[in-house]
Amino acid sequence: MTKILVTGLATLDLIFRLEHLPKLGEKYLATEGFLSGGGNAGNAAVAAARLGGQVSVLAAVGRDDVGALILRGFQQEGIDTRLVIQLEDYQSSFSSIAIDKSGERQIINCRNTLGPGNLDVLQNLPIQDGYLADSRWNEAAVATLKLANKFSKPGVLDAEAPVSYEAVSKASHVAFSRQGLCDFTQNDDLLSGLRSLSNKLDNWICVTDGSAGVYYLDQGKTRNVQGPQVLAVDTLGAGDVWHGAFVLGLAEGKNELDAIHFANLAAALKCTTFGGRIGMPTRSTLSDFNLSVMESKSV
Repeated sequence: MTKILVTGLATLDLIFRLEHLPKLGEKYLATEGFLSGGGNAGNAAVAAARLGGQVSVLAAVGRDDVGALILRGFQQEGIDTRLVIQLEDYQSSFSSIAIDKSGERQIINCRNTLGPGNLDVLQNLPIQDGYLADSRWNEAAVATLKLANKFSKPGVLDAEAPVSYEAVSKASHVAFSRQGLCDFTQNDDLLSGLRSLSNKLDNWICVTDGSAGVYYLDQGKTRNVQGPQVLAVDTLGAGDVWHGAFVLGLAEGKNELDAIHFANLAAALKCTTFGGRIGMPTRSTLSDFNLSVMESKSV
């Protein structure tokens, strides 16, 4: 199995489905609700594991009930939690999430920040086939991407604002969100921001833009790779699924374009099911979905 290390934020999500996103200071009745693990790294780890990766996760939780549920969620997915740091007097991260009938979401997250300590757990980690880090814990992201660089393995940064230059410079592959790229470049034009970075950095860079697909530069030319069109009922965690699938694809030996197609499929399929992680595909469901997409194109 392909070994992946995923580093960053793990949370517990309380997810509500409503007709419309809340706008007023009043009570709202949800039509459905779920309790699910979440967080950029947490979701990406689960996505990579369901798609067949042998996943380890580096994150921090408190010794509290929320932390226990986060750990249990990982363990139920077969994810190695020996690198998860459990801290006294530390509040585990959690979120309240509202999702409307179109699949758009509103997130309120409560989390603590961590510094450069507690990273000695990486010292005896066996070499992985791929490394993924989000930008929520910068020092851990930099340490993880340095390992990828040391062993000449794919080191992917999930770059959501705020993003440090050090983390970007250490990654072999940087996948910005639209907001992350605009914040990092201080440029609201996605394509010019992408070009300006490619002129300054040597790593491979792309930007994910939801249903508009993924943009990257190929020998100076802008490429846009869109995913299959689906009826989206829950976009929560779709970007995280994309990153988990992308790093797994690279670690398995796919080139960047094939890894993008693989990740686009996984993210699109996730959006068709409500409930956060419930909709994250397995390798077999993704293969079936890919076949149905190919058949619909041939008609």
